[in-house]
Amino acid sequence: MILMPNPYDPQGPARPEYFGGRKIVLEKVAERIAIARQHKKSGGILIYGHRGVGKTSLIDKIISEFSGTEDAPSDILIINRRLARTTNDQELYHMLNEELRQQIANRKNLLDRIRAATKNVNSVAAFDLSIGFSQPNEEKTPYNQWRELVGALRNVGLILIAIDDADFLAREAIGELKTIVEELSSTPILLIISGFVGFEEKLVDDYSPVARIFSGADFNIGKFSLDEIKEVLLKPLANEKTNWTDDAIVAVQKYTSGYPYLVQCIASASYIENGTIDEKRVKDSINVAVAIGKSWLEHEISEASDQDVISFARIASLDKDIVQSTEISKIGVSPPYIGRLVKLGILKKVRHGRYSLEKSPMIAIFELLKRGLSLNS
Repeated sequence: MILMPNPYDPQGPARPEYFGGRKIVLEKVAERIAIARQHKKSGGILIYGHRGVGKTSLIDKIISEFSGTEDAPSDILIINRRLARTTNDQELYHMLNEELRQQIANRKNLLDRIRAATKNVNSVAAFDLSIGFSQPNEEKTPYNQWRELVGALRNVGLILIAIDDADFLAREAIGELKTIVEELSSTPILLIISGFVGFEEKLVDDYSPVARIFSGADFNIGKFSLDEIKEVLLKPLANEKTNWTDDAIVAVQKYTSGYPYLVQCIASASYIENGTIDEKRVKDSINVAVAIGKSWLEHEISEASDQDVISFARIASLDKDIVQSTEISKIGVSPPYIGRLVKLGILKKVRHGRYSLEKSPMIAIFELLKRGLSLNS
């Protein structure tokens, strides 16, 4: 008998067809795309949050939603890059130029494949550049190359630029985001940026002109609601006989507090092919789920005591990125423990009586599960 692969994969971004939740963000992207098309008006979407909340999965879903199909691709030219090192303004434009040209080549290859399959391509336009832009002009700066390329584009209704982990953008590169969006062009641009939880505050405090391009479309994504967890758990099972009981779905929310990465860990550990996943199955799978998450989460606060973890989890339950010392005291965390959490890198004092949460709250929930602790311990 051939076993079906486990449809839940905590080790990578969610497959777009299995993606659940984040409807508000997806609706806002669709709205901004419609505005860009109708009014030739560029804009931006900012997605930020702690690690493990699914920022990359969300960007992948957005790209999948607006790419069209293999036989009927959309007229949106999509540039998608995930940064892994500090990137200055020149490198940013070089990357954009490279990706734009690559997407033009990809569209040509796609049309060739459609023709080879003897399918109709009359309704699908090739992305193209005006004559004279087939090769990069190395004498021009990367910025000027970008301006000329965008101006020379043909058959493109919108350029969608997705930059994941934008925390790696250097100061001067962040400044260029405004230029990219506000540069006059016949082809509108939608810029989608993702970053760590402090990225939005950094923009507002240090780059307020840049922050304005995301006005009304900045999203601090975090925990899933119960309905979102249900969608995430059931979507991958559309063609399977495996099912989740309602009490099992509630148990997943209870044990994970709705943090997407932990939801995937418990879902993966609980999965049974062609079976019923009930509350007991979820509870019995906790140790396996912890083992799945260990490689990513175990060393985050390895020196923390059980009381440190409980204090961290209580602060995380406030569901705030910035907390007041008075709020911390009200939930039973004494002043000495605030100092302990600062030393462990969990909290950071930002000004008198105010602390930012530096570690993902998901880490606190993971440690509670790993150590068999509860907030009432």
